[in-house]
Amino acid sequence: MFKSATVQRMIPRLVDEGRTHIQLRELPRSAILTDLRRLCIRSQLLGVTDVAVDYHRFLPTGRAYLTLAHTEHLHKNLHALDNASVGSLPIQAVSAPPPRSGHGQLDRTGTQRKIFSGNGPHGGISSRMKHVVIWGLPGQIPGEVVENYLRDFRLDNIDDMVFTYSTANMSSFYSRYLVRPTSTAEAHRLVRQLHMSYFQPERWGRRYQLRARVVY
Repeated sequence: MFKSATVQRMIPRLVDEGRTHIQLRELPRSAILTDLRRLCIRSQLLGVTDVAVDYHRFLPTGRAYLTLAHTEHLHKNLHALDNASVGSLPIQAVSAPPPRSGHGQLDRTGTQRKIFSGNGPHGGISSRMKHVVIWGLPGQIPGEVVENYLRDFRLDNIDDMVFTYSTANMSSFYSRYLVRPTSTAEAHRLVRQLHMSYFQPERWGRRYQLRARVVY
């Protein structure tokens, strides 16, 4: 029995050996980077170099990843996260291998824009808190129409990658676009004004209600 208990205690450490990532589970879907950074400070975590919300098609999965500078911090941090909570809800923390991230692919339909899966940490995009995903638009809507609709916002149009399909499913009744405002403040302003509003109500009435969310 003593030998069996010893083996059971050793198994997690053997699995964790060399790992430098912690996966947080059962997070509120509304949790943002600020909430997770507060958790790190409150729990006095050591050597955290990156905090990333996990996404599926740019929607939070209820998971997040902490990247550690050294594997020696792993078990101390896991112990510190015992009984941790975010937004008064209990969460789980486990060691994890490096998470996979969905990268953009070039659209082959002739538009020469990137198609992002929106999967993985930070939604698979490089910038932090400077992208907004907008969905609920009419299906197969031209990018020029979206650009004109957003003309009152300051958007960064570097290399024409501002308007980007987040899904390759072009038969959908609704379109989803990823836009890059010029600043974090502008990204939040765009969300405040667009989220739960209606697209061209003078034409479509209340048929297309928009959703907008900052990608963290």
